[in-house]
Amino acid sequence: MLLKVLSVGPLSVNCSLVVDEETGKAVLVDPGADPKRLLSAVEGLELVGILATHGHIDHVGQVKTLKESFSAPFYMHPADAFLLKDTLWPGFERHIGASLPCPEPDVELKEGMEIPVGNSTLRVIHTPGHTPGLCCFYSEESKILIAGDLLFKGGVGRWDLPGGDVGALKKSLQRVFSELEDDVVVVCGHYEETTIGHERRFNPYLRAL
Repeated sequence: MLLKVLSVGPLSVNCSLVVDEETGKAVLVDPGADPKRLLSAVEGLELVGILATHGHIDHVGQVKTLKESFSAPFYMHPADAFLLKDTLWPGFERHIGASLPCPEPDVELKEGMEIPVGNSTLRVIHTPGHTPGLCCFYSEESKILIAGDLLFKGGVGRWDLPGGDVGALKKSLQRVFSELEDDVVVVCGHYEETTIGHERRFNPYLRAL
């Protein structure tokens, strides 16, 4: 499995391109902005899925563009459907260049489901807290967790936005750190990647929560 992370838009959202090199099949996770870059990134590949870790507009801002260009299904957890029509702040959609309205999901994410990417798979881990429907995508073979806004290098996801729940966030973080090993690489929703082990040792928010 090949992973390429594109930092897109003014909020530096990490859009993950996951490719099965044997078959050329690919999925895009969190296509939030910069549509020309996204379309260029998947050129020559067979896009078989558009995945959202959660429904905030900065993570789904270009789902519409991709749906208009490809026949790939859009995957998102149904608990975040209400967020697709929420711009969070007045004019925020213009600031990040979102293409609205975001389409409704074609496939509802569920805990434990496996999403095929050619000969590889991504397992869905439902981790509410930042939003009620936030899901991480885990590649067991590559030991990579695409975590969205659950976890950051030195931080955790906000719980003060629509649908946020600090109690649920705490439980989700406890679950991830109990189930995954220290050498798992974490692709965060924004900014730098990290590892489970690094955050277990150094993340001050985990101790506070």
